[in-house]
Amino acid sequence: MNLDRVLVAESDPHLAEIMIIRLSNAGYQLASCNRGDEVLTKALGVKPGVVLIDQYLPLKEGFEVCYELKLHEETREMGIILLTEEEVNLADLFNLGVKVDAQLVKPFNPKEVLVKVNELMAERRAMTYNSFTGFHGWEALKKRITQRIAGGGDCDLLFIDINNFRIYNQCYGFNAGDEALRLLSRLLLEVTDELNTPDIFIAHLHGDDFALMLPVETGAQVGQELIERFDREISQLYLDDDRERGGLLVEKPDGRLEQWPLMGLSIALVSHVQEKYGHPLETKVVGEELIRRSKLRPGSNLLSN
Repeated sequence: MNLDRVLVAESDPHLAEIMIIRLSNAGYQLASCNRGDEVLTKALGVKPGVVLIDQYLPLKEGFEVCYELKLHEETREMGIILLTEEEVNLADLFNLGVKVDAQLVKPFNPKEVLVKVNELMAERRAMTYNSFTGFHGWEALKKRITQRIAGGGDCDLLFIDINNFRIYNQCYGFNAGDEALRLLSRLLLEVTDELNTPDIFIAHLHGDDFALMLPVETGAQVGQELIERFDREISQLYLDDDRERGGLLVEKPDGRLEQWPLMGLSIALVSHVQEKYGHPLETKVVGEELIRRSKLRPGSNLLSN
């Protein structure tokens, strides 16, 4: 996602030209299209930070385009400004699965376009992300939890930690550890994509700690699927001897050998966030306690509150 680029999807060529000129003069790089069926392909190619979408695009209407962009993992975090003929209740759209960040009601002043674009770009710059996995961190997740608690709709949270990751890093090296993180990142994307919903947010909190925001009542299903796939694939990152042994033999300072099991997942399910919690830090504290308890058990585990 390039935070200097804007995609304008507008069926009125005159209005599109006005917006392009105003945004270009402000220093943004512009791309445009005028049909709804072109927007996703254009967004995947251009990778803009913000997309402006006409509600009544030909061949595929704006609402459907918004849903499509939020559904796709590579466009999900792009800011969306819906250009409407009359005021639309964005909360109602959200309840229908259509997530829009802002709207402008026609006719509007070109300056309003620049203000909205600047606001959404600033939000995305403030949401730092992990350059290795490409996922946003705790501050971005915290903001979304706050929105849900304030009335943005209920959700489930999964807090995820890789068991025995530290000892694997020590024995195999940091490059091998990176492969374990890549594996988990891939599985997070695969499993959430199979839900076929735009209501997904993946966060890389730090190190080997991740989190997922999911539609309510889906956390247990997703957590179990992650465990099954991770346990099935993680052994491939070990040498034959360690894989057959079921873990690592590590020499302690006193010369004794200690066996460490293969890596697994500890997953904490914090469910019904809007219903049960008043602050995002409460969910994090509960998640961390569940993770701690999960690590006391052998293998991969999912514990819920």
